[in-house]
Amino acid sequence: MTTKKNTYKVEKRTAIIDFAEDSPWHGVETTVAISVPFKTLFWFQKAVQDTESSETNQEALRKFGDEFLISWNVTDSDGNEYPATGEGLIAVEDSTLVTALMEAWVQAVVNPSENLSSKSASSGMSEKQSMEQLASISEPQLN
Repeated sequence: MTTKKNTYKVEKRTAIIDFAEDSPWHGVETTVAISVPFKTLFWFQKAVQDTESSETNQEALRKFGDEFLISWNVTDSDGNEYPATGEGLIAVEDSTLVTALMEAWVQAVVNPSENLSSKSASSGMSEKQSMEQLASISEPQLN
């Protein structure tokens, strides 16, 4: 007699990143995918820390925008929406917003909230919290 094993299906997860009221980007609401393989996560952590290579930074922006940015409500000063793509992300006139968004995304991947559903969660981080949490991330030490 064959018994069927119980299995666990890994669901794609998303998070809503919205910045706290004291953030300069309060009102920005972004939906991102947070189901990320470790290899990709480690690459992004290293890329974010690599401030010397503009090629790596542009590659990280494009990859984030094309693979993990699902939607957002960001427009230019004339009210035209930036597409939720890598090119749209690179075109944003406020690089500090893009940096804070990517940092908040890394945090959502690394430390999903305890009540994260299989569909969404909200970071609600201020810029300062986002920066502090990103600074605390380090590559794992393998023994």
